[in-house]
Order: sequence, then C-alpha cells, then structure tokens
Amino acid sequence: MTDVDEVAVANADAAEAARAIEVASNYNPYEASFLEHEFEDYALMRKHCPVAHSNRMASAITAANGWVLTRYDQSCEFLQDHRRFSNQSSDEYPMRPWIPQAIDPPNQTAYRRILNPWFTVDAMRPLEPHLEEFANELVAAMLTKDSFDFVADFADPFPTKIFCELAGFPSEDYEQIMDWKNALMHPGDGHSRGREIARSIARDNGIDVIEGQELTLDQQLAVRGAVGGSIYGYLAGLIEKRRAEPRDDMISRLIAAEYEGERPLTQEELEDTIFLFYMAGLDTVASALGLIVQTFATNPAKRHEFIALMDDPVKLDAAVEELVRYHAIVLLPRRVTEATEFHGTSFAKDDSVTCPTMAANRDPDEFENPDELIFDRTPNRHIGFGLGAHRCIGIHLARRELRVALQTFHRACPDYTLDPAGTTEAFAGMKGLASLPLRKV
Repeated sequence: MTDVDEVAVANADAAEAARAIEVASNYNPYEASFLEHEFEDYALMRKHCPVAHSNRMASAITAANGWVLTRYDQSCEFLQDHRRFSNQSSDEYPMRPWIPQAIDPPNQTAYRRILNPWFTVDAMRPLEPHLEEFANELVAAMLTKDSFDFVADFADPFPTKIFCELAGFPSEDYEQIMDWKNALMHPGDGHSRGREIARSIARDNGIDVIEGQELTLDQQLAVRGAVGGSIYGYLAGLIEKRRAEPRDDMISRLIAAEYEGERPLTQEELEDTIFLFYMAGLDTVASALGLIVQTFATNPAKRHEFIALMDDPVKLDAAVEELVRYHAIVLLPRRVTEATEFHGTSFAKDDSVTCPTMAANRDPDEFENPDELIFDRTPNRHIGFGLGAHRCIGIHLARRELRVALQTFHRACPDYTLDPAGTTEAFAGMKGLASLPLRKV
C-alpha cells in the first residue's frame, strides 16, 4: 500500500468514526424510521463506539441523555450486574414498577420463587394440545381467504388469548385488553392502531392534540398514565372477583401465594405482578411471529428449509432459537445506581443505559455470519430472552407457542408471499409488525 493509499484509508476510517458518533448521538430506536437502517447503525456503533453516548435517550417517554451498548460480551456483563445497573427506572412505568421485572434482587428473587414453578417446561407441557387446537382453529379461519393479514388473523390473537386464559383475563375483554396494550406500548412508534387510540385517550383527558402531528413525549407520558390507571382499575376488579370465586388461573394462584412463606401478597403487589403478566404476555410472541413470517414471505428458500426440518423436534428447537436470535425485539434499559466505570466509559449516578438485544445478537465476535439465518447454529448463546436475574420468566411458554404456531401455519400454508395490495406496518421500540398482508401462492 502506498503512502497515498494509507492516507485515503485513514481518512475513510476517520469519516466513518465521525459518522458513528453522529449516529449514536441521534440514536432513537422508538422512531419507526430507525428500522430502515437499524442493523447498519448498530454495526457502525459496535465498531467505533460500542459504549455510545446518545443525546436522545433510548426511552419511550423521555429525551434525557444516556448510553447504548452494542457488543455481545459487554451486554452480557451489563445485564448480569444488577448492583450497578438497576432494572427499576420509574420513568418507564405508567404508575408503579411492575413486579418482579422492575425491582432488583433480593426482593425480586423472592417474587420469582413464587412465579417460577408456574412457568417451567413441565408446567407448560400440558398446554400443547390446547395450543395446537387453537392454532389450527385460527389458521383454518384465516385460510378461507386467499389474502389475509397474518398479524390481525393469527399472530396477535394466538398468544394473546392463550395468555389471557392462563392469567385469568376474560376472553370477552380481548378487544379492550388489546386497545389498552397498544395505547400503552405504542403511542408514537409506528403502530397506527396504538397511535390512534393514544390520540383518542389524550383528547378524552383534555390534552390539546394537534391534527397531523404526533403526540409529544409529555403527551405520551400523560396517555400512558391514563391507560395505566384504567388497567389498574380493571385488575383490581378481577382480583376482587377471584377472591370471591377462585379459579385455576394465575390471578387466583397469586391471591393464595405467600411472600417468603410468611404473608399473603398485598393488594399493590398483586396488581403490580398481574400488570407485568398483562404487558409481557400480549406483545412479545406476537411481534416475533410477525417478523419471522415476514422474513419467510420474502425468502422462500429459507422458508422451505425451515419446513423441511420442522417435524424433527431437535432441529425445530435449534431453528426456533436461531429465529429468536435473528429477530430479537427487546430493548433492555437500566439505571446506573452509582458513579462507575464501564469499559473505559464513566457513567454518572442515574444515567440511563440501554442494551438492545438485537444489537448484541448480531455481534460477529460471538455469532459467525450474524446476519444470516443458520437453523443449526451452534453454539447459540443469544440473549433474545434477556439474561441474568431478569431473564424472561415466560421463556418456555414463548418457545412452545412459537413452535406450535410456525408448525401449524406452515403445514396448512407452505407457500405464500407478501400481498402487493396491502401495506406491511412495522413499529419500533420493542419492535414488531402491526400488520402483515399475505397472499397464498
């Protein structure tokens, strides 16, 4: 390489590094437009500023300064250090922190001891016949049409109604439950139904909504507070009903449970725990299913590769893990509890640090060819379900739902494509699809 070539390379590297700093400074994964260049931005930050400063903090409701991590090893270290990096950040919750997601050990551990036995592999296994029955019912109805919306007809109702049954939410409340969820989680991130409901709630609460403009961050916060209040009122009513007439559901089990074997849960503890059930059970699997099937719709070779292996339980399990890695959807924010150093960066007390699982799961230092779907990838130590004390408690239910859903749909409809007459609608933040129009081939 000549001296001229070396100077050109150095200049190109300097320009790329400057671009990485600019991308980090403007980082906002809650804007729908972010999805257009998501993985390019994460790769750029990972290379030049893996612990990146952001002037637009990765929060649904604030615009404070903060930090974002993009490397796998640093993300794993971060997520397992609950002493320095707390999962309790009041800005992220509309009323009170959810239990056990938004509190830290040792109290969090005590609540997990109550819940863990209800979500084991053995506890989930008896659900499989019901999952298959409901999945077949939804698919049969959906495929009476040549064109259909996979999200509206299957991805949303399948895991949501199953979880409503488990938790004890009446099936007749499904539409209201979904509207509250969409307004709470998607008031301004690209989910048109969420934005529509949020704007309506804002108006109902006397907020001056300007036609044609998105809700401001403060307005979104006010809407989330109003929706949170409605949900808490609804949950209080359900708890009262289950106290009077217990059933075989999680609400009744929580009422009968004891904290550390010493006392019943308080009314607030019951409400905060059930609120977490409400939020965690309604979005994650639906979002993952939509993204997976969108990929299969645009990549028939990978779809047929999956169909060829999906009746082998071992191969199917590995494929589902790879799909979760490839389509990681959650952003994991933490609050810095004390001034501390992290890989050469100084964090101040109460700084906010976000760990996007989709960035860590595409780190080439951990995953060879990270942007490829490799169904038999091994090892596959992805963090799509989180990591550490706050790893997803419903991991075994989610895996089972994904397996059953993908098998059932592809047995009935192995060939499909995006419907050119429809519009796929993606939302950011805890990303997913609000609609996925497909057409049978």
